Amino acid sequence: MKLNIFSSEQLKRAETIINSPYSKFSDLSSEEIKDLAVVWCYYSGRIEGNTYTYVETDVLLRTGISAIKKYEDAKMLKNLYNAFISLVETIKGQRERISIDKRTVFTIHSMVSDGLVNVKNKGTFRIMPVKITGTEYIPPKDETEIRETFEQIIEQQNDLKNPLEKAVYLHCNMAKLQPFIDGNKRTSRLLEGVVMMNADIIPVYSTKEEDILNYRGGLLDFYETGSYSKYADYFLNRQLKRLQDVMPQKQQHIKTTENT
Repeated sequence: MKLNIFSSEQLKRAETIINSPYSKFSDLSSEEIKDLAVVWCYYSGRIEGNTYTYVETDVLLRTGISAIKKYEDAKMLKNLYNAFISLVETIKGQRERISIDKRTVFTIHSMVSDGLVNVKNKGTFRIMPVKITGTEYIPPKDETEIRETFEQIIEQQNDLKNPLEKAVYLHCNMAKLQPFIDGNKRTSRLLEGVVMMNADIIPVYSTKEEDILNYRGGLLDFYETGSYSKYADYFLNRQLKRLQDVMPQKQQHIKTTENT
């Protein structure tokens, strides 16, 4: 069965992103990766209701100094940072692609949920029902159905050759399935990022409240309609906005270098 994730117009936007020399993950410096990791942690934490501001997140992750807030909020951010950096080091440092399989998904979940869920619930399918705030959609309750749907998602993502389509497919479907007791969207967002980094594409995140609201809106629409369109638009436009922002800076840097 052919998976149709992007429309023809969205595929054109995806092609622009994939072919841009400014999208290359391998060109990022160590400092740029650290900056990206901080933004990722704030973005992902904020989506989950984390109360740390961007400045507090930056201070926590660079110096270890915690704000006077819930322990769980600091732990969430540290887990996100450690998981992101660990994955980056595997892909960029060792120049290896990370296989998207059951072991990888369970490992990522174990990293993001460490100290936040009972040890027996880390990297293992849930056996309890869960609910998602803001939607009437109810994830599968039966463990057998969860397991079978999970395996289907892993198998079907291999049919997608376009890395941006694969990233969106994995993110949306894993988040919708909610295979774990907690930490599902954090795991799904990291999977999205891994697919992109595997393809040497910079994953783009945001500190803007508008983008966080658009993320939620696009994902909730997928839960309820099964359509990727709204989330895909948000995902692609976020990438294109970054390219628009960095191109003038890169071009100016090239001119400066040529004149020295």
